[in-house]
Amino acid sequence: MAAAAQQVLKGTVRDSITRQPVPGATVKVIGTAKGVTTNANGEFELNVPANSQIQISSIGFENIIMQASLIKTGQPFLMRIKAVELNSAVVVGYGTQQRGTVTNSISTVNSSALAPEKNIVSDAGKALQGRVAGVFVASTNGTPGTTPNIQIRGAQSVSGTATNPLLVVDGLVVEGNSINLNTINPQDIESMEVLKDAASAAIYGARGSSGVIIITTKKGKMNSRPTFSVNAYTGGNNVPTNRRMLTTDEYKSAFNDARTNRIGDINTQLANPNNGLTPAQISQLNNEKKTLQSQIDGLQMANRSTDWLAAIKQKNAPVNNVQANMSGGGDKNNYYMSLGRYSEAAAMGMGNYERYTGRLDVTQIVNSWLKLNGGINITQSVQKNISNPIVAAFNARPDTPEDPVINADGTLGYYVGQQQHPLGAMMGITNKYKTNSYIGRLTADLTLTKDLQFRSSFNATKYNTLNRDFYTPFSYLGAFNKGQFKLSGADNFTYNFDNYFTYTKRISKLGINATAGYTFYSTELNGLGYDILGFPKIDGITGASAGSTYGSTANISNNNLSYKELSDAIFARAGIDWQGKYMLNASLRRDGDSKLLAAHRYSWFPSISGGWDLAKENFLADNRFINQLKLRSSYGISGNIRPVGYWDAQNLLLATSYNGNSALQMGSTIGNPEIHWERTRQVDAGIDAALFANRLTIVLDYYNKTTDGLMSKNDISWIYGAASIPDNIGNIRNKGMDLELALSSKAGKAFSWKVATNMNINRNEILSLKDSLTNYGTFIFGGPQSKAKVGQSVGSVLVYESLGVDPQTGDMIYKDQNKDGSIDSKDMITVPIAMPKFIGGTTLTFGYKGFSVEALFSYVVGNKVYDYYEQTLRSYDVDYTGIMPNKFDIVNKRWRKPGDITDVPRAITGAHGAGKTNDWNYRPSTQFVYDASYLRLRNLTVSYAVPQTILKKAKINSARIYCSAQNVFTITKYIGFDPEAASNSGIVSTNLPNPRATVIGVDLSF
Repeated sequence: MAAAAQQVLKGTVRDSITRQPVPGATVKVIGTAKGVTTNANGEFELNVPANSQIQISSIGFENIIMQASLIKTGQPFLMRIKAVELNSAVVVGYGTQQRGTVTNSISTVNSSALAPEKNIVSDAGKALQGRVAGVFVASTNGTPGTTPNIQIRGAQSVSGTATNPLLVVDGLVVEGNSINLNTINPQDIESMEVLKDAASAAIYGARGSSGVIIITTKKGKMNSRPTFSVNAYTGGNNVPTNRRMLTTDEYKSAFNDARTNRIGDINTQLANPNNGLTPAQISQLNNEKKTLQSQIDGLQMANRSTDWLAAIKQKNAPVNNVQANMSGGGDKNNYYMSLGRYSEAAAMGMGNYERYTGRLDVTQIVNSWLKLNGGINITQSVQKNISNPIVAAFNARPDTPEDPVINADGTLGYYVGQQQHPLGAMMGITNKYKTNSYIGRLTADLTLTKDLQFRSSFNATKYNTLNRDFYTPFSYLGAFNKGQFKLSGADNFTYNFDNYFTYTKRISKLGINATAGYTFYSTELNGLGYDILGFPKIDGITGASAGSTYGSTANISNNNLSYKELSDAIFARAGIDWQGKYMLNASLRRDGDSKLLAAHRYSWFPSISGGWDLAKENFLADNRFINQLKLRSSYGISGNIRPVGYWDAQNLLLATSYNGNSALQMGSTIGNPEIHWERTRQVDAGIDAALFANRLTIVLDYYNKTTDGLMSKNDISWIYGAASIPDNIGNIRNKGMDLELALSSKAGKAFSWKVATNMNINRNEILSLKDSLTNYGTFIFGGPQSKAKVGQSVGSVLVYESLGVDPQTGDMIYKDQNKDGSIDSKDMITVPIAMPKFIGGTTLTFGYKGFSVEALFSYVVGNKVYDYYEQTLRSYDVDYTGIMPNKFDIVNKRWRKPGDITDVPRAITGAHGAGKTNDWNYRPSTQFVYDASYLRLRNLTVSYAVPQTILKKAKINSARIYCSAQNVFTITKYIGFDPEAASNSGIVSTNLPNPRATVIGVDLSF
């Protein structure tokens, strides 16, 4: 009778939206100790009493409770993802904490958001775009293989290259000169934690003030049978753009108007009897008239128009990805291994990016007190034959023939003047930029007592680059030097050795956790390179051996340099909580770095934070709606060592030659022994709320952070033998608010949905500078100068203030700021452009009977860009090739006669305008500053999970078919290619737009 009252329950536990297996879920009989866990395929088998109740639970999912007698054998159990899981683990610096007791501002992106169909990109950084409040991600260039610019809660530095956050990959501290996000296969990542406040980042001391992204890679699960999975997609990229160049007739009109207008100005000037011109000036003006008229008469254009921007685009540039992995484990071990290949062809120009990854991770429990974990990640990425002829496409006359001109000796010729043919500019060029990275890790966990553990971890990366460029003597770029071969590379090795104790204890209602340890960091960078000139005009030569002479010796000395940085730190963190209701945490780190001299080498970085969960108070204990209502606040100090150069604190001598003898010369930077790292103080106050059975979650943060000791370089006179000297020059402040909100449908419904949205409001302001103005970004000759000015945000540009086009003359009007009657450099103003006012994103997810749809929208509001190429192409003069470059079609709106109202000045060459200068109508000014706010459907994915009844016949555990598109559409007022594709300083020049990708794929598990 007892046997008859039992039943064997078999089933599979799956995610209700994706229909993927849920391994490690607990299936137990309520009221008893009987239970099992699901295997890697989500399967379980349990002998249960017929009249019992069964509970299925797993971290991150809503519990399922069912009557055993109502369960059908083989029935799939669909678990709904919780909006928030208070008991889940959150990875923090040197350890983990329960989410419910975290008192810092930390956001998590899990592996489901990193799925390949949701991020048709080469790196994981772009997966943060639109998903995490306070994180601004911009893909500044659509060239395959480039990594995005990432800022957490604004820019904390006036160094344009030091605003990106610190990366920590499985404990390996990653700097910009070691590895980048392209090195890590996104499909190998389990989670990404973003440490946003200084209290969470202070544990990383002098490297954490720009925020920290902790990447945890996937590992196998113990007591699970082997599982083999494959995810692959294929598709194409293209570049959507509405911008075009002038047609042949439009080009003729602009060319002739510019010269006719100038001739008219000269005639008016000569006809004025009171012009005060000397005979020489009159003769010069008459000669200019003759030259202009001869240009008009000599303009011969073929009866054809080629859209060269369209001609250099690839309509369906292939993009492919395949990832295969196997994982499993026994009673005392687990393993995870993977292989992956990603490839992407350029959607504009030519070339492709290809990356191969391999990873192995093994964990072994040696005995009751020792557990070992080791892993290695190998990546090879190659950019090959990358060529971006966008400048040639801008400049080319529209009647340029489709085929390049080839001279009798095989060299590239010119259709007119010496203007390069856009397709010819890609000929005779071969390049290959190869990067090999090896990331290794060995960790030993020792259980000293029940509550005390010790971890010793060694993490290292070997990062090598080798770049080869070859321009044949037949090419445009190689013709001047009779061919040129360039080789450059780097041989870098970085490691950190961490040793720390962890203590966790719960005494009745009191919870205690503490961490203390020591870390040592070392990075060694070695550069190499040279160039070879003078090659015979023979087809098939691609290497250096046929060259006849070396290039500049200065290039050799600059390329072959070595750097080494050492740093160490002691750190401690302690936290207590009472019933999970009252929480207090504090940390302290003392950091030192060899970049600095002894007097400024070490510094302390403390933090403190606290929290109070009102939902656990007696007066809310019986409520049915509030699951969590945690108030928290924090204060911390963190630093930024990256703006400090390896030799900024001392003078560097470089090898050179003088009169044929070996000599030494001063480096371009004079050392400053008084410099120190940038330091950020941040206050954060936040609310974490979960309501209605965790269906609605709200995270709200206010922050105010100030960075002092801003690192920059001041220009000095060349009489010192150098160009600049580094210095700590001022303070900057970022303050704002983060909001994350998610709402999901009730559990158990056939139709499920979830809406998750986030937003950040940030205000960036320079508080003080030694000179009130300093450089930011890259110097652009003839363009706007990127500056940082007191009272404004970083990323401002120094320009004239445009008052529009004079309806009577057609020339630009600029504001006379100092009212001295003339327009000169003293009238230039700084205009903030790079920092957005609002950023955010919204994710919509729907699921129904195996079908799922996910749409991710991202938006940026309030940022501006400066279109440098719009400025340069407003010139109607002939350039160094003897040809007037083509123009964007916006010049068709130009002023043509008195009374015209337009924002595009007349076409004219030569001296003109109130200032009588050649560049009057296209000076760097606010007329080229554009609103770059946008709303973008970043990703749209539609997938279908194949029913188990079909898969069983093929012995497949799970199968999902999907179709996905990236950068589907963009709503913006910006007239350029892509409002996202701008440099860190907000200036647009040759930035390629980000492509639109469409793929189809399959996800299989065996």
